[in-house]
Amino acid sequence: MRISDAGTSPDMTWAVTMFSFTNELQERERTADELLRGVAEAAVADAVEIDAAQHFDSFPAFARTEIDAFRRSIDATGLTPTMMGVYLDQRIDARGPRSMTDDLEILARQAHAASAMGFFGIRIGLGSVDADLRKRILPDLEKWGVKLLFEVQAGARPDSPAIDEIRRQRDELDTDHLGFVFDTSLVMPDFPPTWRDALLADGVPDTLIAEVEGLWRSRASDGWHRTQAAIRKIGLPPAAVRRLEMPFRRFGCSAMTDWEDFLDDVTAVHMKYWDLDERGGAVDQTRDVKDALRRHGYSGSVCSEWGGHDWLDSQSHSAVEMTRRHRKIFDQA
Repeated sequence: MRISDAGTSPDMTWAVTMFSFTNELQERERTADELLRGVAEAAVADAVEIDAAQHFDSFPAFARTEIDAFRRSIDATGLTPTMMGVYLDQRIDARGPRSMTDDLEILARQAHAASAMGFFGIRIGLGSVDADLRKRILPDLEKWGVKLLFEVQAGARPDSPAIDEIRRQRDELDTDHLGFVFDTSLVMPDFPPTWRDALLADGVPDTLIAEVEGLWRSRASDGWHRTQAAIRKIGLPPAAVRRLEMPFRRFGCSAMTDWEDFLDDVTAVHMKYWDLDERGGAVDQTRDVKDALRRHGYSGSVCSEWGGHDWLDSQSHSAVEMTRRHRKIFDQA
């Protein structure tokens, strides 16, 4: 069921991740499910992705009441569930690291909950699940009809050993329950203009931003280390320091042409954006991505993901309006 104008593409479903609503979720004026219903009322997407840790107070236990409430919201709105973001963080405490059995239980619980709520896949960071655990979780994935999808984003490269390893194992196990999410943070043409503006407002010198940009574009392996050394000399507020790390953790500067061979192997797409300011090439990037997906005959969900809530507030940049504007850009590209 499509609740909004079907202008995206005949073979693509426009989705939004509730991660885009991080500001609104943190304000707690509305519950996660109330915000979900607001997405449908605003008719800004046909499908929805959630981040489990944000959406469910009981995470990682997944209370039955919360699962049932989510299903009621989905049934009432007509939104299609796509992926659920899951986690497998390392435990560091007196008990020591978790065992393989512990990890399997935690990941399986999240996969089972995703299945119960109608998601086709669980999304996790590339490199988060080793080969042994992938093999052990596979029977559960197949039983519940859920794919384990590894998000390729930011500074990853097409020739990453982690990508090749998953591909080889998937072929060896002859399964389609392991796959990839392509995140367009991989192919950013420039820094987000509003990110630059926020740094300048926090007192970060133009010269330091230019230095960071040079390190980013050169893909220097010690870029963040060298940036930290520069920061120590001048002193900056914690928010500015955190944001200066983003180019080396969350911003990628490869080109779409670098990923041509990978796109045929993509199960889902994250249309990551930080702002919609044309100074940063957001429109051109969207056009390049959409053209590439069409060339490769991609059919699946295209999920709008706004990350600029880190420095832009909900009063001046509501997630609903950002998603609406983002879809318009994508439809017109």
